[in-house]
Amino acid sequence: MLIKNEKQLLNFVKYSPIIVIAFIAIVVNILIFVQNQLNYQRDLKLYEQNYIETNKKIIKDQIDGIYNNILDEKSKLENNLKKRLQRRVNEAYNVVDNLNKKFSHLGKERLTQIIKESLRELKFNDGRGYFYIINFDGNLVMHPIQPWLEGKNFLKEENSRILKGIINNLKLKEEHFTTYSWYKPNQGKKLYKKITVNRKYEPLGLIIGTGEYLDDFEEDIKKFVLNEYIKQVSFGKNSYVFIVNYKGKYLSHVKKEYVGKNRINLKDVDGYEITKQIINTAKKGSGYLKYVATVMPETGKPAAKTTYVRGIDEWGWAIATGFYDKDLQQYLKNKEEELQNINSEILKKNVLISLFLTIVLLFVAAYISRILKLFFDNYNKKIRRGINLNRKKDSILYQQSKMASMGEMIGNIAHQWRQPLSLISTAASKIKFEDELGVSTKESTYNSLDMIIKSTKYLSQTIEDFRDFFNPNKVAVEFNIKETFDKTIKLISARFATKDIKIISNVEDITIVSYENELIQVLINILNNAVDAFENNDIEKKYIFIDIKKTNECEALNDKIKDSCLSISIKDNAGGIKEEIKPKIFEAYFTTKHKSQGTGIGLYMTYQIITRHLFGNIKVENSKFTFEDKTYKGAKFSILLPLT
Repeated sequence: MLIKNEKQLLNFVKYSPIIVIAFIAIVVNILIFVQNQLNYQRDLKLYEQNYIETNKKIIKDQIDGIYNNILDEKSKLENNLKKRLQRRVNEAYNVVDNLNKKFSHLGKERLTQIIKESLRELKFNDGRGYFYIINFDGNLVMHPIQPWLEGKNFLKEENSRILKGIINNLKLKEEHFTTYSWYKPNQGKKLYKKITVNRKYEPLGLIIGTGEYLDDFEEDIKKFVLNEYIKQVSFGKNSYVFIVNYKGKYLSHVKKEYVGKNRINLKDVDGYEITKQIINTAKKGSGYLKYVATVMPETGKPAAKTTYVRGIDEWGWAIATGFYDKDLQQYLKNKEEELQNINSEILKKNVLISLFLTIVLLFVAAYISRILKLFFDNYNKKIRRGINLNRKKDSILYQQSKMASMGEMIGNIAHQWRQPLSLISTAASKIKFEDELGVSTKESTYNSLDMIIKSTKYLSQTIEDFRDFFNPNKVAVEFNIKETFDKTIKLISARFATKDIKIISNVEDITIVSYENELIQVLINILNNAVDAFENNDIEKKYIFIDIKKTNECEALNDKIKDSCLSISIKDNAGGIKEEIKPKIFEAYFTTKHKSQGTGIGLYMTYQIITRHLFGNIKVENSKFTFEDKTYKGAKFSILLPLT
């Protein structure tokens, strides 16, 4: 019986650590594999979202840029037309001046005839532009479009107000611009806005002028946009800009055969009315559309497409561009292969580590088992010698005594060896695993010695919790600000307790769309800064006041702010910030602590996160306030963030 118990104990010491470690290794590897698969699916989703959001921003910026350039050209339309007309009149003026210098000896009447014939045939702006000549008495000297009116005095006409204004102004200055509404030749009685420029040629008492209808010049701008500008802004092998008017006619397209065609009834394979929806979206201002395009330039076949549309109501145009899902699928395929390779390498590495640790433990257990066997052999020899000396005693009492003594020894040995060996072997394996996986912390190493015996499931959950927090989410998500605030306080509550600092909070139940982990980091930095401020002041009651609410006083943060925003106020009663250092606290590497205690990047990173990542602003000031009938002074950080 004694030999049997010894063998059981030796076998237990030899094989139980190996079995436990193998079991833990299998469980951990399974959990890692499952987690990697979850991360893999999540990363693919993030890649897809980032790709879509990035490309949406690219096409939006592209169309918005074109839109702004067109509006800029349109806003400068009248000035550009005036400059062009001014250049033309100056050209005609130079012609008249040269003719006067060359033929003045022929007399005024003959010279005037030469000037008339010289300017009569000069045309510009696709034949629309021409020159006319009048004198200061109101007589029409030359008009190439209506020559039968030459010699007529228009000051006697009922509508001579415009001509009188031109003559009176030119008596005082060299040049004069006039804007008025007039009829176009052969186009009925509709009035059109027209700009004229007139310049006097004083030696002959003549007024040289020309003009242009504003809408005709605007048509030239439209042609330039369609025929020249849009072709220059096309980008990518599958990305192009196209323009449709509000009647469904395609004015510009990468497929030349579509240009000039009315495709108002165009539908995709799912029956989606492409052109009509583009026009409706443009009339509303702007927006994104999702449909199956009739052709993808790279393949020449239909393909799913995301399009951004913006309308120019004054011209009745819808300007649009987009990107195809096929490009997204190829991008995701490449990322999928990349992630699969990474996961395979991690799995192989973990298996090899587990195998190596199991082999090491096998040798350790064999060595310990050998030592125990030698110990038991020596002990059995002593027992046998004792038995031989007391052979004459009562066999029953002897047997009972021997069994009691042996049982106590075995129990002591089992207690002294079994638990420490099993605990050390399993804990050592877990610590090595965490170190290899890069998630080891001092706290998790200490906690692992207790937690691994109680439940590997609990340990896995703890690791998962920390993984979720420290993993950055580069995609804005919807979250509840009250829950986020509770998470923040939970992470640093121990420090407040040890410093005897009381937090008084008033947090509204608000849902926002932003970057939660970065907002938590901002709150932690500011709260830690407040705790540090208390260390330098001997204050009996230490308070930190936190107010988070929705407000309409957003101070025009940026184009993300619509009607309201999130206001965060954090203040303490630690005495405030010295005025001479207050302008520097958001600078990199600026700190009031000793170099061994602070890096000076906490508030700098806070400022960067708020202004660059969260699209908000932050300011700090010294504030006096009253709480429980007592006046305090301290620093107050004010943060404004967009809700979406």
